[in-house]
Amino acid sequence: PYKGGLRFHPSVNLSILKFLGFEQILKNSLTTLPMGGGKGGSDFDPKGKSDNEVMRFCQSFMTELQRHVGADTDVPAGDIGVGAR
Repeated sequence: PYKGGLRFHPSVNLSILKFLGFEQILKNSLTTLPMGGGKGGSDFDPKGKSDNEVMRFCQSFMTELQRHVGADTDVPAGDIGVGAR
């Protein structure tokens, strides 16, 4: 299992996600939670997009993400560009 964030921002790339994932592993190792760390995201920029466009992107993203995470074990959370909208 892992705990980490999802980031949607134009600056996101593989190198950034690898660094942030490693950083999350270190953060989680300081807790008593038996979880590793991870980070995911896309260079999708929600700014200036309609609610419908954001919803369609998020639904597609989560459909693909579900293939790689476990519903009862992994804990993805919002990060930059990911919020209540």
